[in-house]
Amino acid sequence: MEHITTYMGEDFTPITPDVKQIHIEDIAHALSQMCRANGHFVRFYSVAQHSINCANEAKARGLSARVQIACLLHDASEAYLSDITRPVKAYLSNYLKIEKRLQGIIYDKFLGSSLSVSEASHVSQIDNAMLVCEFNALMRKKVFDESPVISSNPSFEFCAFAEAENEFLRLYADMNASVSSKTKNLNTQIAEVEIYLRSKDKAAVLDYVNHHRVSEILTEKLYIKRLSTQIDVAIHAYGILLTLSKILDKGEVIEYLSLGAGNKGKAFDVATSKRIAEFKFAKWDGGSNTIRKNGIFKDFLELAINTDSGGRKKYIYCLSASNIKNFFKNSKRNIGGVLSRNSINKKYPEIQERYKTVKEFYQDYMNEVEIIELSDYIGIE
Repeated sequence: MEHITTYMGEDFTPITPDVKQIHIEDIAHALSQMCRANGHFVRFYSVAQHSINCANEAKARGLSARVQIACLLHDASEAYLSDITRPVKAYLSNYLKIEKRLQGIIYDKFLGSSLSVSEASHVSQIDNAMLVCEFNALMRKKVFDESPVISSNPSFEFCAFAEAENEFLRLYADMNASVSSKTKNLNTQIAEVEIYLRSKDKAAVLDYVNHHRVSEILTEKLYIKRLSTQIDVAIHAYGILLTLSKILDKGEVIEYLSLGAGNKGKAFDVATSKRIAEFKFAKWDGGSNTIRKNGIFKDFLELAINTDSGGRKKYIYCLSASNIKNFFKNSKRNIGGVLSRNSINKKYPEIQERYKTVKEFYQDYMNEVEIIELSDYIGIE
């Protein structure tokens, strides 16, 4: 077998890595359960803890957010290759080539480019300094005579797996927010938000919304929407985040998000422990708007007939909710015509056999999906 199976379920081939299969969640999870020093410290101390301490040291030294993230990820290849002790690794020339290539791909994915000579030097210096501190603190005998100057206050105490994993992900999200957007495209940034907020509750979403000025940004994006259709993705993402910060109930956690416009690989925009939902930010007056009508009816139908909700409530959050409801209640348009440009048209032929019009379908399923006015949550009429 040439691949390993990761925590996130990827069949990953370390020799010929596919960058799309590399996830920060896999890295954080694996490193949090991997012990430094081949397990010879007096207590468990993970590679994740080492990486966190290195990242905090880079921050304390006033180094750039890129260098801080690089320090956090400098051992990320070990999540896929394992941690080999330095005396042995020096003799494994093929391993070193594999490790170097994979580490380079990881830097490219999460930083947008490889490290400069100066950045790599900072990472190496901090890595080596932290190693000396760790060995002096966690070995039964004194291993190094020197005591490097450290600007931070690293902890070498025992840290539970989950705690180290969560701190690794939190640090990555915080440091990543400081990296210039010029190094990353919008889809990459959105994917990172999706990862950070998975399994988080309302308080965490609200904290993210406030910290990153989501409300102000959404207002700005909506204002300039008419100037560029490229802004649709940003409106969709920020609009969902702002709404989630206000609607999530106590104890309700996010299972997955699809913040980009269009559900790529996910059934709906949002799935939580209590609800599944679609979001529409286009405002329409109930006139022709044929394309929008087709799209929102398709979303309503998919939600209504979904049998995998597990008792969770189903919602469509949209602007112009009253106009949309009126369309569903009164439209005599043929369902086949409304769905003609959607794959669902062929996916559920029994729907078209049983229902001829939008109105007929809505009458039977109107209680399955609640249609909510978005302006009540995002403050935009």
